[in-house]
Amino acid sequence: MATEIPQRIVQLLACTTAGEAKPIIDELVQQLCDITELDLHPALFLDEHATITAQGKAVSPTTAAQCAEDVQRTRIFMQGVYAAIQQKLQGKNHRPIDVLYAGTGPFGLLLIPLLPLLDAAQVRVTLLDIHAESLAKLQRVIDFLEVGHFIVQAECVDACAWQSSQKFDLIISETMRQGLIQEPQVSIFSHLQQFLKPDGWLIPEIIRLDLWLSSGVYPAQSESKHPDLHLGPVFQLDKMTAMQLGSGDTGCAHGNLWVPDYDAVLQDLKLTTFIQVFGAHQLGESQSQLTLPIYERNARVQPNSLLRFRYELGSYPQCVFAYEKLPELAEFLLPDSLEKNCQGIYHLKRLWHKTQLRKQAVASAKAQQQLAEIPTSEWLLDRILLDQLGVGLEPAMQQLYSARTLVDIEYWLASANAGTIAPQQIERTNSAIINFIENKQSTLDVQTGLPLSDQQLAHWDEQGYLIVPGVLSASESAAARAALWEFLQMREDDPASWYQSTAQMQKIMVQLFAHPALEVARTSDYIRRIFQQLWQRDDLVMTTDRMSFNPPEMPQWQFPGPGIHWDVELTAPIPFGTQALIYLTDVAENQGAFCCVPGFHKKIDQWLAAQPQGVDLQQQDWTQWPVKPIAAKAGDLIIWHQALPHGSSPNRADFPRMVQYLNMYR
Repeated sequence: MATEIPQRIVQLLACTTAGEAKPIIDELVQQLCDITELDLHPALFLDEHATITAQGKAVSPTTAAQCAEDVQRTRIFMQGVYAAIQQKLQGKNHRPIDVLYAGTGPFGLLLIPLLPLLDAAQVRVTLLDIHAESLAKLQRVIDFLEVGHFIVQAECVDACAWQSSQKFDLIISETMRQGLIQEPQVSIFSHLQQFLKPDGWLIPEIIRLDLWLSSGVYPAQSESKHPDLHLGPVFQLDKMTAMQLGSGDTGCAHGNLWVPDYDAVLQDLKLTTFIQVFGAHQLGESQSQLTLPIYERNARVQPNSLLRFRYELGSYPQCVFAYEKLPELAEFLLPDSLEKNCQGIYHLKRLWHKTQLRKQAVASAKAQQQLAEIPTSEWLLDRILLDQLGVGLEPAMQQLYSARTLVDIEYWLASANAGTIAPQQIERTNSAIINFIENKQSTLDVQTGLPLSDQQLAHWDEQGYLIVPGVLSASESAAARAALWEFLQMREDDPASWYQSTAQMQKIMVQLFAHPALEVARTSDYIRRIFQQLWQRDDLVMTTDRMSFNPPEMPQWQFPGPGIHWDVELTAPIPFGTQALIYLTDVAENQGAFCCVPGFHKKIDQWLAAQPQGVDLQQQDWTQWPVKPIAAKAGDLIIWHQALPHGSSPNRADFPRMVQYLNMYR
């Protein structure tokens, strides 16, 4: 087994990718854990054995060992250390080189496994670690590999306080985190550099920190693809700067950067780490845990200003930035609804501004005051805007809260509309917004013919719901079903797939809002006229709503709801309003059918007046209510008065209930 490790190291040194290196490193780490009897991932790990020094945190032996699992870190550092040793040996004319390794951890991973490939007559090693436990475990590795004759000294000491009369050709230390935060890499090198020979090297050779303005999203994930703007380097740790800091000169650790005009989406500061272990053996941004970027979110740096930076040494080393921020949104007047954005759309700038105010309101009294002055009825205007633009209320609000700038929202809206919002759609949206603001009443045009019969209207008036058959054809219903199957990645002929877990469902609700098959119902003149006839007005707005998938109950899957409820605020008088769905499958009464309490719209105001104060009216014993399941065919529209208690029901048939929700409102 002792020969297996050198063989693996030879393989590792030849690897050119993380994929090649991972199985080798995994096996190597497991062997080292076995040798040292170290539990790499204990069940309860609180990192209690770390040591906090005046120069930073010396991580515990377990944490130090866990670093070995960072594949690129291990590969690049070991290859770089080996290359540095080989190059030093070439220039020594067979004279030995002296290597100091500070912060070995329990494995001594960056050097000790390399020693069987070297000649003890040519390499002499001194080891330092602050933890006696690490050195004790490391001794097991040294004994196992039979490389004790390389070791001149192994000392348990704080590397920042260690003294020696010896000089070294190489000083190796990886005692850092990304951004050179928290751990004492800088202090260790600035102290140990005095023990380098004149032609000696620090390994890693260079650690450079750079500052960027960023949208806060990796380019591969960003739809808007705003490139980060490089402001410049802020600190570099190398032999020269280590010598400067060691002499007390901190001039290399602070400075200024000019912030030019920039894309408004770049609201974050991003600090990146570049590591040149030796020569071409390098780690760039996000290639290792050591080079993950650090973000200062919502920095909103003032353009055309100076940003000051400094690298602070001490018990928590870190880069600190001082800069002028752009004014907060709460310091600006709330845009008027009729102020257009760059796409020519009313109210979008105001909605964006309101959303940002809500995010600031926790900590900003000004934001709270502005929000308090907005009429509560304005939420309907927000909804009209989003529905007219063809985006669902829920996904739109998620985008509004997560987007960095209005530009990102504008880009998302265009993407949701096949890349661009048509001028006709913008005109319809703006007209609907103006009509709402000016409270224009549009009466129903009866000259074009009305779809509902007197009998249907009488049923609506008495029962508060209506089944309108065949609003979608068989092929149109099938197309909507196909869209739902595809979105959920389920198959109609594979019942087992109906129960697979998916993030696209919330109970039985499916977060599918945009699909051509769903637009058929939303743009249907027949469906539109049904709503208009019930509302007695033709200026209604069609919702962009989701779908529903309610499979048969199984022992491992029980109906999760929603059960019977109201979606309207239960305050009398309940205003007129509709809700609706279209069955996409034939639905029997026991097939998860839509249920309601017929006729309750005529009683609800009196019922509300009789209810005691402080009671949750949504919590009812619905078994005592005359709840009726509504069976209907695929393509049938079920529309009901919003005052009716309603909901879905358990599916005790053998095929899913599939539904498209839609509604019109004003």
